[in-house]
Amino acid sequence: MIPTTLARQTVSKTTLIASTTKRSISSSTPTLLADVSVEHGRGDWKTYGDITSYQPGKFQVKTYNKISPLGLQKFPNVQYDIKEGDEAANAHAILLRSHKLQEEEVPHTVRAIARCGAGTNNVPVARMTELGIPVFNTPGANANAVKELVLAGMLLGSRRIVGGINHMTSLGEQGLAKERVEKDKALFGGREIKGKTLAVIGLGHIGASTARDAEHLGMNVVGYDPMLSIENALKLPRSISLSDSMCNAVRDADYISINIPYIKGEGGTHGIIGKDVVGSFKSGAVLLNFARGELVDSEALKEHLDGNDGR
Repeated sequence: MIPTTLARQTVSKTTLIASTTKRSISSSTPTLLADVSVEHGRGDWKTYGDITSYQPGKFQVKTYNKISPLGLQKFPNVQYDIKEGDEAANAHAILLRSHKLQEEEVPHTVRAIARCGAGTNNVPVARMTELGIPVFNTPGANANAVKELVLAGMLLGSRRIVGGINHMTSLGEQGLAKERVEKDKALFGGREIKGKTLAVIGLGHIGASTARDAEHLGMNVVGYDPMLSIENALKLPRSISLSDSMCNAVRDADYISINIPYIKGEGGTHGIIGKDVVGSFKSGAVLLNFARGELVDSEALKEHLDGNDGR
């Protein structure tokens, strides 16, 4: 004998599966596609946006920031209606990059939100979960671009290039550039990165890629990631040395690259690069944070930089 409650749940699940299957099948037929009247139970019809912005038979996608045209090509015009911001009054999905999404910007028709990047801290994930709206991310999609920024930052931090540019700009404005250029080069002496040590905190798509390229540049690489997956472990350079803590990873590093997601709340990563980690930096170490500023304890970092020749 199946308990009544369980039987009801079974029937409900069967109905849901059948409904989902039917919706999936109809997705291949443009005339039977998205119906704006199907919502999440967050209000009556009167709470929806301007119905004139809705095209029957098409899924409406609301975008924020500049989404790559190559990515948007994945949504055939015959099935999808792509609109920016408030123009999408009855959106079924939202695509965004760095825009800090507010609940009031999420139409009642929305069924999914996709962040074009790894982090989701600019999306109210907890609230969307309560409303039954799944939030997706795209880890690895921009890994190469971020990796290149890390390498560029490492070179900038080694050669004091920005300071040199600013100095020469100032001399040019004073009409002294020609006579001072050779003499003042010594003010911005740098160091080679070959043979130096890079600590990579977080060995996901970006971290693993950064570690590989750093090895190719002749650097010694140390890594730390307690959640290292088999997939990313296979991408690491053979010469990498894995540490058992962040403090040990950064202790002898000339450069430290942070490549971890920012997660709010208890057990999250807010301020995870704290006083104990920063205090383990050696003098002259260069911190490369192309993840999120909130990962680092700003006061601890300021204290370190005030007392050491770091960048």
